[in-house]
Amino acid sequence: MLKDKNSRKTFFKSFFITLILVFITVGGGLWWLRRQVTIPDIPVYSELPFFNPNHVAEDAPHNETAFDVADPHEDDALIQPPFNFDEDGWERKPYFRTLLIFGYDDGLNTDTIMVAAFDVQNREAYIVSIPRDTQIDVSRNIRRINSAYSVGMRFGDGHSDGVDQLKRELQTIIGFRPDYYVSIEEDAFVRIIDAVGGVNIHVPFHMIYDDPTQNLHINLPAGLQRLDGERALHFVRFRLGNAPGTGITDFRRMEHQQQLIQAMMTELLTPRVIPQIPELIRAYRDHVNTDMDMFDILFFAEQFLLGDIVLHTYNYPTTSVRTTRWYEIPNGEEALELINRTINPFTRDLTMANLQLSDG
Repeated sequence: MLKDKNSRKTFFKSFFITLILVFITVGGGLWWLRRQVTIPDIPVYSELPFFNPNHVAEDAPHNETAFDVADPHEDDALIQPPFNFDEDGWERKPYFRTLLIFGYDDGLNTDTIMVAAFDVQNREAYIVSIPRDTQIDVSRNIRRINSAYSVGMRFGDGHSDGVDQLKRELQTIIGFRPDYYVSIEEDAFVRIIDAVGGVNIHVPFHMIYDDPTQNLHINLPAGLQRLDGERALHFVRFRLGNAPGTGITDFRRMEHQQQLIQAMMTELLTPRVIPQIPELIRAYRDHVNTDMDMFDILFFAEQFLLGDIVLHTYNYPTTSVRTTRWYEIPNGEEALELINRTINPFTRDLTMANLQLSDG
């Protein structure tokens, strides 16, 4: 288990777009927005730096990544996704954009990763959660996707190279690089939920867990209840229970994260949130990082403000395998079917030739 403050970073806030839409209704209104803001441009896939250290210390704890690399650039070319879609002439779907959303802990592991897609023309939005233990075809000893950001950040030039590394490694399992990204720091989660007065969540069973070493005490009774920020954090953190048989899988925890996202979106679209706009703005300013400019954000905010976008949530399909450590191995054909049905930004289907999956 991660320390309490670290775990806050691991739960990203994909609902940040919904948060921004509340801001812009006060600062000019939907009428001005719809006249001035257009769909964001599609970024050009440049040749991104790709850092693939050859060795990660075998005794590194699960929530930390320790590197022992003589030349961190030795294996830079080891993973080169097989297609550059800009060069190969793949046509994009009109009014369809993709977004990487992630949170990271103090050890720089991205234990929560989602790929979102917005189909503006058909008024659909999709979120596919990527298991943190998904195995990637890399040579480093710890081959999980949640190490990608750390690798790029530590051996590149900080945050931007960490994001690029994560995008490149994601491309090997989803077939494309997301257009934009959003990363969320720890305090926004609790601050936003407290600002809107809590969220309504159905807790499926009595969640009890105590870890005095982390000052972590979870006690959430079963049933529908209104959770404040700290207790909502406990809901999405819960994995192991004190009583036998009360633990859950990472997949169930991802479903809880998705459940909370939808609850937050509901709260952020109600008029009672308006008095809390200053605090919401501060939380966004202080704890959200993105490569979208303000007009890009306003476009997506306007789309959600219309209130007719249907959100669908999914988990990336994998098979659990334990060798020297625990991994989730991508189920290639099943993953392709999901990707093509939901987040694929191209007018033709991706195939296995567009993926570079680990063989175990």
